[in-house]
Amino acid sequence: MELVYGATRQQLQLDAYISRHYKGQYQKAQHALKVLLRMGCFQLIHMQTPDHAAINEMVNLARKVKMQRSAGLINAILRQVSKQSLEALLSDIEDPIQQLAIKHSHPQWMLRRWQERYPLDTIQLLCQRNNQSPDQWIRRNALSVDQKDFEHFLEGEKMVYEHSAVLPEFYRLEQIGTLIHTPEFKSGWFSFQDLAAGMVAALLEPHSGDLIIDACAAPGGKMAYLAELGRNQIEIVACDASPKRLEKVLGNIERLHLQKIQTLTLDAAVDALPVADKILLDVPCTGTGVLSRRPDSRWRKQEGDLLKLNQIQQGILINSWKSLKAGGLLVYATCSLEPEENWDLIEMSLEQLEGSDIEPIDAENLKPYIDARGALSTLPWAHKMDGMFAVKIRKK
Repeated sequence: MELVYGATRQQLQLDAYISRHYKGQYQKAQHALKVLLRMGCFQLIHMQTPDHAAINEMVNLARKVKMQRSAGLINAILRQVSKQSLEALLSDIEDPIQQLAIKHSHPQWMLRRWQERYPLDTIQLLCQRNNQSPDQWIRRNALSVDQKDFEHFLEGEKMVYEHSAVLPEFYRLEQIGTLIHTPEFKSGWFSFQDLAAGMVAALLEPHSGDLIIDACAAPGGKMAYLAELGRNQIEIVACDASPKRLEKVLGNIERLHLQKIQTLTLDAAVDALPVADKILLDVPCTGTGVLSRRPDSRWRKQEGDLLKLNQIQQGILINSWKSLKAGGLLVYATCSLEPEENWDLIEMSLEQLEGSDIEPIDAENLKPYIDARGALSTLPWAHKMDGMFAVKIRKK
C-alpha cells in the first residue's frame, strides 16, 4: 500500500527524475513502463529499499508482466536515478512554484491558487501533510457499545489509541491493523471516519423527532453518525443521485443496526426533496482538503473543474433550501480549501435563499476550528486532520 499510494502521490516528482534519463518523449511512453519506472524510482528515493534490490525487483517484474524488451531500459534508467539528488534535479529551476511542484509533487495550478492566500512556508507545510498517510480515526457506535467495553476491545487488539477531546465517540489510532476484519467491526461496534467529518455531522445537533435530509449521503459516514447521535429517535432521508453509491449507504445502515432511515435516488440539484427540519449538504467538490486520503485526486482534478462544480454546488444549495421548514437548519459542507466552493459560494447564493441567516458556530468543543466568520474550517497542516468547511444557515 505504501508503494502504490506513495508512487501515486509522488508521480510528478518521479516523472521529473525519470524524464531526465529517458531518451525520447517520456510522455508518450507505454503506461505500463511508466508504472514500473515510477515504482522503482519511488523505492530508490522515498523508501529504505537498497538500490540493487529496488532495481532488480522492477527488472524481474517487467519480465513477469511480459515486458522483457523494457527490462534493460528500466535497469539503465533506475541506475541513473539512484545517482541523482533532489537538489541537483531542482538546481536549474528558478520559479519557486515550479520548484515546489516537483519537490512536493503537486500540480502547479493548485500551488499558484494557494499562493494567492498563503505564504510559501505554509504551502510547503500543506504539501508535506498531503504527502503523508492520513491519521487513522475510528468512531465508536454508542448504540452498540459503551466506552469502557470499546476501549477494552481496542486494548485487546493491541491498539495504541488517543481518545478525542472534541467528540467523545472518536479515537485516533497509531495504526489500524486488521480491525476491519474483526467480528466487532462486522457487528457494528465502530466505523472508520475522520474527526473533521464527524464535526460536520455534529453541527446538525439531532434531537428526537427531527426529520433530517442528507442530500448527498453516499457513502453514508455522516448519515450514520447523525443516526447514532440521535439514538435512533430521528428520521433520516439519505439521498444520492447514484443508485450504486446508495448501496454503500444501505450497507452502513445494516451493519450499524440503524433505524428510521429511508434512502432515495434523486439529484439534489434539480429534484424535489421531502420537507425537513434539518438538511445536510456535503456537496461534491475539488477535495483539496483531503489530498492525503485520496492520492490520485490531485492528478484527476483540473482548475476548470471549479466552475462546473460551482454550478452543481449552488444548484444543490438553492434547490434544497426550498425543502427546509421555517426555523429549520441547513449545513453546507465541503472537503475543499478553495474559497470559490466555500464562503464565496455562500455569499453569492444568500440572496437566492429566502429568509436565510448565517448562524455562527458557538459550540465550545469546536472553538479551535472556527474561522473569523463563524464557520467550521479545519486545516490539514494546522489541525492534523482532513480539511473541511461547514457553515450553518438558519431559515427565519
